[in-house]
Order: sequence, then C-alpha cells, then structure tokens
Amino acid sequence: MRDQRTLHTLLADTARRVPEAVVFHYRGQVWTYLHLEERVERCAAGLSKLGIGRGDTFGILLRNSPEFVVLFFALARLGAVAVPVNFLERGDRVGYIFADAGVKGCLTSREFLKTVQEAQTHCPSLKHVFLKDGGSDALSFDRLLEPATRTAGDPSLMSDALALLIYTAGTTGLPKGVMLTHGNFMANVESCRQAIEVGEKDRFLCLLPMFHSFSWTVNVLLPIRLGSSIVIMESLLPFDPVLKAIWEHHVTVFCAVPPIFAALTQKVRGLKALALRVVNPVRVAISGAAALPVAVHKDFEKAFHIPLLEGYGLTEAAPVVTVNPLHKARKPGTVGLPIPGVEVKLVDEEERSLPTGQVGEVCVRGANVMAGYYKRSEESRASFTRDGWLKSGDLGRFDAEGYLSIVDRKKDLILVKGLNVYPQEIEHVLEGHPAVAEAAVVGVPDDTGDEAIRAFVVLKEGRTDAPLTLLAHCRARLAPYKTPNGIEIRAELPKNAMGKVLKKELRNEAQSKRRRP
Repeated sequence: MRDQRTLHTLLADTARRVPEAVVFHYRGQVWTYLHLEERVERCAAGLSKLGIGRGDTFGILLRNSPEFVVLFFALARLGAVAVPVNFLERGDRVGYIFADAGVKGCLTSREFLKTVQEAQTHCPSLKHVFLKDGGSDALSFDRLLEPATRTAGDPSLMSDALALLIYTAGTTGLPKGVMLTHGNFMANVESCRQAIEVGEKDRFLCLLPMFHSFSWTVNVLLPIRLGSSIVIMESLLPFDPVLKAIWEHHVTVFCAVPPIFAALTQKVRGLKALALRVVNPVRVAISGAAALPVAVHKDFEKAFHIPLLEGYGLTEAAPVVTVNPLHKARKPGTVGLPIPGVEVKLVDEEERSLPTGQVGEVCVRGANVMAGYYKRSEESRASFTRDGWLKSGDLGRFDAEGYLSIVDRKKDLILVKGLNVYPQEIEHVLEGHPAVAEAAVVGVPDDTGDEAIRAFVVLKEGRTDAPLTLLAHCRARLAPYKTPNGIEIRAELPKNAMGKVLKKELRNEAQSKRRRP
C-alpha cells in the first residue's frame, strides 16, 4: 500500500491539534497555526485559479518570511513543486535554474525584482511574478489570497510526489535539480525530532535562509510538525537584533553554521555574554552545512554553557544524516551518529564496505534520500551505488563507537558561510577574461569554519594584467560570496601526468601561507 503521508497533511494536522498556538513571530507580527492554515488554503485556491496544478513548478526568490512558507504549503496542497533559489545569485543563473525547472511563476520582493526580470529573459515559461511587498511592476502576493473559496488539498497525493527542487551544481558546473519528495521530508523531520529531542514547547530561531535545505527542514518543517513557534529573522547581521530576538521570544533551539558560532564567541563578550549565559533561554544549539572547528565548538560551549551539536547532511538526503546526541557523549571533531531511520556506510572505489577506522566515501540509505536529479537520469544513476545507496562524494571514517568524522570532500566544493560555491563556475568566469590562459580555484579553511576562495591564474603570453583587474572582472559576473578573496598569478599550475591540475597542492600551499606568522 502506498504511503499517504504528505506535507499538506502535516500542516493541516498541526492546525487542527493546536489552532491557537503561535507558529510565527515576524517583524512584530504573531501568526497562529489557524491563521497560517487559512492563508495556505486561500493561496492554493489562487494558484489553482492561475492554472497551477499537479507537477507544475513555481519559483521562490525571497528572504525568510511567512509568505515563503505559505506559498510552499499552498503548492504542496496542489501537488505542485516549489523551486527556491539563493537570492544572492545573479539573474542569468536564476534564469538558467528557472528555465531548467520550467517554472510558471515566481514569488519575490522588490529587493530582488530586477533579478527575476532578468531571469524572465532566459525563461519563457515564467509568466506570473508576485511581490511579497507589493509594487507597480508586479502583482502583489495578496492577489493570490483573494479567492473566497479555499483548497484543502489533493486527496490522491502520495508521499512519493515531488515537493521541492533544490538546485546544486552538476558535473558540468551547471546547476541540477535535486528532487525531494513529500516522503523524503516527512521521514527526515521525524528522524530529526527523535535525534534532537525537541517538542511542542520549543521555540526555533529561523536565522539561516529558507532556501537552504538545512534551514528548511530543521527550522521550518520540524517545528511545524511539533506545533512549535518559529522566530523568523531575515538576516543574521547585525547580531544585536538576533540576541534581542532570542531573549524576547525565549528561543530554545538555535541552528546556525560554524562562522556564526565563531562570530558569537568572538564578538559577544562582556555584559552581553554574561547576560546570555545567566538569562539564557537556549537549551540546544545545532551546527550544520560545514565542518565545525574543534576550537570553535569548545569555545562556544565554554562561553555560553549551551550544548552545541554538530551534524552532517547533504541536500540529496533532505538533508540531515548524522548528529551528535544531546544526552550521550558529544565528540568535537565528529559529526555524530546516524539519525534514526538513516543508515550510513563507507565504501572504497569498488563500492566495497569498509571496516571501522578506514577512510571511504560516505554512502547513505533511508526514506529521506532523494528521488534523483531532475531530467538527468544518467547523473541520477551515477549518484547511487549498485546496491542502491546514495553516494555523498564526501570521505569519512567511523570510530569504534560509531561516530562519523568527515575527513575531506571528494569533490572540490567550497563552503562560504554555509553556502555552496563551485570552483568550476569561478574558473569559467576567469578564463573568460581575454588575458587568462588557465585558472584554478580552491577553498582555504580559516579558524571560524568558513572558507576563503583563492584563485590561481596563468596569463596568456604577453599579458601583464594585475590581480585587481581580474578581481573586478569577477565582481561584475559573480555573486559577492562567490568572488575570490585573492588571485595569484603564476607562470604555471601544478599538474599530474595526465595534465590535470593538482588542486590539493594549491590548497595546501595557500593554507600554509595563511598560517605563517
């Protein structure tokens, strides 16, 4: 018998159970579950009136807000698919993603309207643009809520129906859509509930962007499953409003990426640190999306007396795979134990399972694992082992107690403030400059758990262009977080016998230079 657990029933069940409970604190507004459910039903009716239905895709380019959540659940009710995109991306990149997904509409804000308008030139299917905050150049989101009728949901929808497309880079450097189903999220939410040990009385701070799978599952779907409150923040900087929100709304669960924990440790000192330690509502902090330096882990727990749980996941697993336990041993430097319902094994190049202590590729199996990559059957097949385990592309090692450590990334992915940066995209931009013959880009970890982007360039014969010129070229063509922190001009790049650039050598050299006094 097919599974009927879906995301629209998840919200509907919670709204019936605790209708008057607060779901959102946002900009001084308070939303109840009943209010959220009512707006979702009206939005679903409005979308249906536009012709949006089963299998249709709809883009979201927006900062954290209740409207982001309303649209997602309205689409889920219709069996339609949300396509959230990083609002820091350039218009042409957004256009490629929207065109690949075939989106029929998009919700954005005046802040990002020009980006969406540029994306429309690359995406003929994008006909309907709605603004969260209104405006003369596009329809207000409130227009979607005008129908007097309400849509409760598609009763024939099953858990294997697609709910979300999150785009990540493919082997060619172009984005590919990770297909996540209702069942993927339902399974991961339930596993997280057990692993993190949270309940209805908890209050979550949604600080990380909702387009990120970690934030979406742990900061939005999990508390909605519980009937908990979500304190929505649009930006993590400056820190003072974040700290005020923690105290004012008695936040108990705080999820962030390593650079945030490092910054809190370094910048929140004196009376603020004392107040947060003495009058501290937070009972657990969770770190994900990038490796957490051991020093940051220890310094944070020492400064604020809050248990910090480092976990591991990937978008293709919806996304949480492991986490350090709250009431068992927490091991800094590890990403903890597999969460309930999720299996993890390590394999060698021949896909043979490896014993404890040996390094191998991390492979994952569970109901949380994606359906595949959108319209990319060959890449989908290549992402699974012969016996059906998802290959993460990360290298790890188990200790004797089953705790996983991530040793390295098999791919050259760079993480900047928890966001994925793909070197090939930057290399293509650099090599598009008339002076550049070759380019190689690597990430260099710093003491906060963040990574700096370093580019190494070989100029064409006779060219003497300065690094600053190349940086200006990058800034004009890349999102700010993807722009290199530094460019070094070389006579040649280190290569192996096959002519492949040895990025490990470049990364080690750059890291060595950073550590010199």
